[in-house]
Amino acid sequence: MSGALSWARRRPVLLLAAIAAAAALADLGNLHRLEHADAIVPVLMSLQRWTPFYWDQERYGMLVPLLALPVRDPLWNLLLQRALLVAAGLGATLLLARHVLAGRDWPLAGALSAGALLMLAPAPWRFEYLGDQPYGLSLALALAGLALAEARGSQRPTPARVVAGLVLVVAAHWVNAGVGIVLLALAAARAVADVADGTPAADVRRRLGVDVALLVAGLAAGQGLLRLYPLLTGNELRLDLGALPPAEWPRAWTAILSRAAHEAAGWGAALAVASATGVALLAALRPLRPRLAPALVRAGALVAAALAWALFAGTLRWVEANAFHWRYVAPSMLLVHLAALSLLAEPLARLRRVARPAGAAALLFVPAAALAAYGAPSLARVRADLDVVAGAYTADVLAARCDLVAGDYWTVWPAVWHATLVAREHGLDRRVYGLTHRANPTVPFWRDRPRGSLRICRAAGDEAAAERWLRDFRLWPARAVERRGTIDLLVAAPPESGATGGTARAP
Repeated sequence: MSGALSWARRRPVLLLAAIAAAAALADLGNLHRLEHADAIVPVLMSLQRWTPFYWDQERYGMLVPLLALPVRDPLWNLLLQRALLVAAGLGATLLLARHVLAGRDWPLAGALSAGALLMLAPAPWRFEYLGDQPYGLSLALALAGLALAEARGSQRPTPARVVAGLVLVVAAHWVNAGVGIVLLALAAARAVADVADGTPAADVRRRLGVDVALLVAGLAAGQGLLRLYPLLTGNELRLDLGALPPAEWPRAWTAILSRAAHEAAGWGAALAVASATGVALLAALRPLRPRLAPALVRAGALVAAALAWALFAGTLRWVEANAFHWRYVAPSMLLVHLAALSLLAEPLARLRRVARPAGAAALLFVPAAALAAYGAPSLARVRADLDVVAGAYTADVLAARCDLVAGDYWTVWPAVWHATLVAREHGLDRRVYGLTHRANPTVPFWRDRPRGSLRICRAAGDEAAAERWLRDFRLWPARAVERRGTIDLLVAAPPESGATGGTARAP
């Protein structure tokens, strides 16, 4: 290979290859042992009915299910969606490193952080961030948009690049309307770090101005889409966008931070060791001592942005309604992770004899970490894991020729997806729909059928939940006509005078 094609110029391509390899290994590994209803619903959205937002919810734009629409096979649709989300989640780590550590050896810090995320983060956190929640995808889109629109050296961005960047930032806010708040806090913290690092004030102002302009536009677009939700879906806006009273903020912050700390206890200890090692190297090696203060300032900028997002999230009524779950501070946990690993990457990147082998090792570390975290790739094992997670009801649902599966939310959607998968594999012309929370978008597919012709499967043990949803969707009373091992087959009684099947406005 020509010497003119330097290591530095090849790094972006190699980083993308490492991320793609890691995403494929995770997707064909044991990632799917943690699949659940929330994660399965977007797959059903590709297979049954796509809507601009998550079914019966206005907070999560359905970009990935839209991209997966051409894939009609239930298994491969799920695998494609997971691969895209994992790649975006890991890619967001690289783009964050580039965004904050620009001008230094960010690829080493980014690759090291992506690999360490796979190795150190708890498995439930990894699945929520990489396979289910919108944070990784929205961060990746927004950061890619900011990168497109930023100046390169003394050259201002072309109008086409600015427009393309804006499109990506707006798409990010469709996926997650609040992502700009995270990045605005990060932009402000990074500007302070740039000034402390000696960056010319004019360059700092120009970069900050572009970031703020795009992010504010994205936030406005995201809020506008939230307000358009009733028009786009015909459903009322259910998200409580308000904040808790200020007097309750300390209690809320304590709750959300303590739960995040509990989830990440072992992870945090490993990060403390990594950052302490990096600081010790920077302090001990004389040529590197001038880099200690800038490295600490950059890491501090990441931590400051992480704290700002956590404090903001903790004030939201919606977060309180969901018991201050740690997933709402996933961006903060990601920023703290990168801050710690950046301190370790700094001395490795600055030592001339170490930098290149360290970069190569970090690239290999990303797929190797995926292999260690998720095991050797095996499509057969993926299928076996999904059979365990989602297949408990399938044989009985298909044998009973059920049109609807009624019961608890966490039971119904995996059962519907798995029954759809097996029906397709056996060449059965069978469509199975859910009757539970988030079922409104699929009601039109069965609403106009005669009530008595609908075969309804009630999951064993879900009698109370099933009755609730049958009542809400106006299919009650219903009587059991057959009992199988995992389901009861129900048939709706004739409707009362003036009653017809309809749509439930479930919370």
